[in-house]
Amino acid sequence: MVTAAGEAAHDVGIADALVAAVGPELEGDAAETLDASGLHVFPGVVDAHVHCNEPGRTDWEGFAHATAALAAGGATTFVDMPLNASPPTIDGASFDLKLAAAERASAIDFALWGGLVPGDVDRLDELAGRGAVGFKAFMCPTGVDDFVMADDDTLQAGMERAARLGLPVAVHAEDPELTARLAAEAVASRRTTLRDYLRSRPVVAELRAIGRALELAEETG
Repeated sequence: MVTAAGEAAHDVGIADALVAAVGPELEGDAAETLDASGLHVFPGVVDAHVHCNEPGRTDWEGFAHATAALAAGGATTFVDMPLNASPPTIDGASFDLKLAAAERASAIDFALWGGLVPGDVDRLDELAGRGAVGFKAFMCPTGVDDFVMADDDTLQAGMERAARLGLPVAVHAEDPELTARLAAEAVASRRTTLRDYLRSRPVVAELRAIGRALELAEETG
């Protein structure tokens, strides 16, 4: 039980690690009572978009460091993205590797995204069978060589399979042709500051990709 003194004080009853009741002067005994006078009691943050980069790129930031930071910020659960690990989480074997790394080092609860990349769509079944919460695809180059962007055919096939599996597809929505052209024009004109980079990624580049993703989502259910 968490209890606080004051004019608007409430007790929070916790059973099996879940909030079971909130109210003034809850009845019953608690195995442990924490005095939270002068503090705030909030639900734990669930962060569904985290890159822990492990296994393979732990030096970027692995599960131990990333989840210590998450816990310090009030997060109790995170969902790790499939790219930036090496190998990326795109099939059953790579899922097992990431799961082992997370179980070994994570300070808080977690779940894992699977990756949707060109290739055998049956890999989505392997990921779903192991507990992946959904599939992440990039509609533009990812910046890492081992996680390839999904073309429209890949997205359509992946969405069809995901629909049958009852899992969502998340997309990084960006029109690669538009951003590549704008970036090339900027470099040719020696406009290479951070602000110039941001200008090469205008809102319309995202809207075009979102439009394509929505069309495919409607077709595939």
